[in-house]
Amino acid sequence: MFIKLLFITIFIALSSCSTLNPFEDNKFYFKSGYQRVQLDVENDNAKNIHPIKINPLKIEGALKLIITKWGPKSEPLFQKEKYLPYSVAISEALEEAKPNQDVVFTVEGWYKKKTLSENRVTSGRIFYNKNGLNIIFGSIMRKGNMSDTDPMVSAGINPDLSKNPYVPGSRYQTVKSEYYLSTIPNSGVFRPREAKGRADWLVFTRKALQARDSLTADQRKFSSGANIQVQGLRDEVQQLRRELQSLRNPSQPRSYGYPQYQYGAIPPYQQPAYPPPQQRAYPYYPPPPPYGYPVPPQQYYPVQRPQTNNLTLKSLEKMRERGLISEENYLKKLKEFGY
Repeated sequence: MFIKLLFITIFIALSSCSTLNPFEDNKFYFKSGYQRVQLDVENDNAKNIHPIKINPLKIEGALKLIITKWGPKSEPLFQKEKYLPYSVAISEALEEAKPNQDVVFTVEGWYKKKTLSENRVTSGRIFYNKNGLNIIFGSIMRKGNMSDTDPMVSAGINPDLSKNPYVPGSRYQTVKSEYYLSTIPNSGVFRPREAKGRADWLVFTRKALQARDSLTADQRKFSSGANIQVQGLRDEVQQLRRELQSLRNPSQPRSYGYPQYQYGAIPPYQQPAYPPPQQRAYPYYPPPPPYGYPVPPQQYYPVQRPQTNNLTLKSLEKMRERGLISEENYLKKLKEFGY
């Protein structure tokens, strides 16, 4: 009986452990309290370009581009002391990841708002594909645990992202956040088409994956009013702007290459091209028109030449027999023939 009770106790203990953090058995590339960087499989059919080696300084430069509004000012999403350890851990994880594995992370930070400090959690999912380095945020500055006795911690990790801010981002689930992500314009950051309007999915191109200093106050202020473009939309917007500019300033050549002159402007004179005159019996070419005033082409008629008389004596005799010619004219024609 004792052995049976012991077996049941061990089974319950093991079962309760399996309901805790599902990432606990995975390798930690970074861990500090509930903060972590690990590998995770969300879709076995995912075709990430993994493993891939990215310099930690480039990842750090990409993280520095992310801005969010906290209080009256726009501030970096990540605190300064978080950049280096997370960049190194993410770089190491990407170098060991398989094509179907993603890098997941959770970041905590204490932020002071007015007179109170709150623990805020940001979580995400990272993978590299043909577009670039993707970051799907699960939580953006959501309220985290206030102590180790928090009911959410004592009950284990809840896999529901809507209830647990420590769950990483997902391709298939999103949580509405009061904090909007932004960055400086033309930084190489865009939203992929497959995000379908989601604001928590960003892609960092090679232009964004560069080592850089932290953004200045002016850059953060300017980025707060900028929107991150959707993939491929930037080129379309630029084309529309060029077309609009051509309408506002018609002196600019349009896309088809013909210049448009403003009202009242005098275009340069071009000598009109006249077709060559037809070959006539007595060729005659008109004088060139006065300079600057085109003259419509004129009609020219050939000089009528006298036709050669092909009348023969035999035909003259036939005309006389039929009464087609008078005797007077007959004699006159004979004289012309030399008779």
